[in-house]
Amino acid sequence: QIPAMYYFHAATGLYFRMPSIFVQFFLLTFLTVENSAVQSPICNSMIPSISLSNGVEMPQLAMGTCFRDTMKDENNPSGLPLNPNFFGFLPERTHRALTHALAMGYRHIDTALVYRSQKAIGSVLASHFASGALTREDLFITSKLYHGSMPGLTRKGTTLDLENMTPEEVSVAVETQFETILEELNLGYVDLMLLHWPAEMDSKHEGNAARRLAAWKVLEDCFSRGWARSIGVSNFSEAHIEQLMEDGAKILPMVNQIEASVYKQWNGIADYCRGKGIGLMAYSPLGMGKASLLADPILAGIASKHNVEPAQAAMRYLVQLGYAILPLSTSEKRLGQNMGVFSFELDDTDMETLGKLKSMNEGIGLPSPY
Repeated sequence: QIPAMYYFHAATGLYFRMPSIFVQFFLLTFLTVENSAVQSPICNSMIPSISLSNGVEMPQLAMGTCFRDTMKDENNPSGLPLNPNFFGFLPERTHRALTHALAMGYRHIDTALVYRSQKAIGSVLASHFASGALTREDLFITSKLYHGSMPGLTRKGTTLDLENMTPEEVSVAVETQFETILEELNLGYVDLMLLHWPAEMDSKHEGNAARRLAAWKVLEDCFSRGWARSIGVSNFSEAHIEQLMEDGAKILPMVNQIEASVYKQWNGIADYCRGKGIGLMAYSPLGMGKASLLADPILAGIASKHNVEPAQAAMRYLVQLGYAILPLSTSEKRLGQNMGVFSFELDDTDMETLGKLKSMNEGIGLPSPY
């Protein structure tokens, strides 16, 4: 199968999908003849944004790039038929999914050093920059660093053995990770850099606060140098943020990215962030997926009422709560459906009904931020 690309014909307003070799020939042959100021062949985005505390506009829909297969356990093989022993991240799924997403109008890309998807993102973006389809200013790139070790899942170098590190060692490691992220993305700066976790997962180590502060001060320094247009945290509780500021942080985090769905709510964290003007991002907005949340009859009924898919209703709920959402998909169909969350609105009754489902308290299995 010949690789395909998307092309937006500005004069006619038509949107084409054709083999990339034909697109290249068409662009080289006709583009300068038709109009030297022809618009980008990538469709313009109509996604609303959230204003962060420093005035930076963050698109409310992001493409997630944490592609992985973690199905394997003692009783089950992986989801890869040719490699049943596999357990880990799959960055190769990024190229095609991101190409589709950019063509549809996605402009916010969420990644992290630990996901191993950044080189693929850099490759896709480079091709768009080279063709003139996109400029750096068209995009909002979020990445994350400072992730504790996860033996058996992550590779050496993408995580840190935090409990065996001094604050001084953390400072050096975090700056190195920041530089690595920019190199892998092949970019001069990111739009948002987050501390991925407040500590090793489930850790109550007495040195965690000092290490967090050391890591945050590196982000503050990189922000002052323009390596990031905004900085924030991920999986932080309100206590973590309060402690960070009390211990000497100069800049209040601009974003807190947390797990959130119709079934999973950290209301205390969300209310605290809203009160402090900290933007909220929701990862895993569909929870465990079709086997659970998306099969919920209450959610299905509300979706049917609005003539949308259950996934769209579930994500719309979070949008109306003020979250930026970052669903994960390689499906061209579902990527398109995700864009549809801005085409309808839930009424007060819908929001109240869905709000009650948080009692399910079902997430994807990650530790509590507390």
